[in-house]
Amino acid sequence: MFDLIADFKRDVSTLGRKAIFALVYATFGLASIYYLKNQENFAEFLRGTRFEEFGNFVAYSEQNNLPGLAYWVVIVTVFYFVVPALAIKFLFKESLGDYGLNLKIERGFWKLFLNCFAVMLPLVYLMSLTDGFAAKYPFFKVYYGEPYYGMTLLLWELIYFMQFFGLEFFFRGFLLHSLKPVLGFYSIFVMTVPYCMIHFGKPMPETFSAIGAGIFLGWLSYKNGNIWLGLLLHCAVAFSMDVLSLYNKGILF
Repeated sequence: MFDLIADFKRDVSTLGRKAIFALVYATFGLASIYYLKNQENFAEFLRGTRFEEFGNFVAYSEQNNLPGLAYWVVIVTVFYFVVPALAIKFLFKESLGDYGLNLKIERGFWKLFLNCFAVMLPLVYLMSLTDGFAAKYPFFKVYYGEPYYGMTLLLWELIYFMQFFGLEFFFRGFLLHSLKPVLGFYSIFVMTVPYCMIHFGKPMPETFSAIGAGIFLGWLSYKNGNIWLGLLLHCAVAFSMDVLSLYNKGILF
């Protein structure tokens, strides 16, 4: 048994420790999000404590599900951004700017963004007409037939955008650039595998589209060293999908 442990340690010592940490943390972080994001489990955990009322508010809000969605975004932000950022600063002892958060905007950034969005918007519109997307989006639900349009919807979109920041940082920042020194260009494709898998349970076209999007956005971050184009595209597409889905269902106003 001790010989096996010694062999394992010897084999691991030949590998890039940063890449190993990123891959192991990716499995841990994604599993943690999967199990901790459940609002009902959160309420049950707080039951019988002085925070029971807060747990019920998060899981069983009567007007809309915004408290539950905000809880979900807090969970993903912790595991997508906070923990990886702390690892970069204090474990790797490197700058977040080297992991997709540098403020340098490459030439032609806005033109590329507009071209990409112009291609994607008609597809988003067509998908918003399908039953699968109409049933899934928006995540934000208003009860008792009240109109969606208003400050609460805008608040949800801002919270939603925070989730996309964490997502882009985790996949196209932390994971991609941790693997880059060891795997080089292959890091784009390794990152795309778990990125596609987090879309399981969503409409099939979105899941398969995530493969191409993951590769393309990963390539942009690999080439330019930042996540900003991916973040803007994600936010623009998500906002358009929510608005179009609500409009097509006749419940936006």
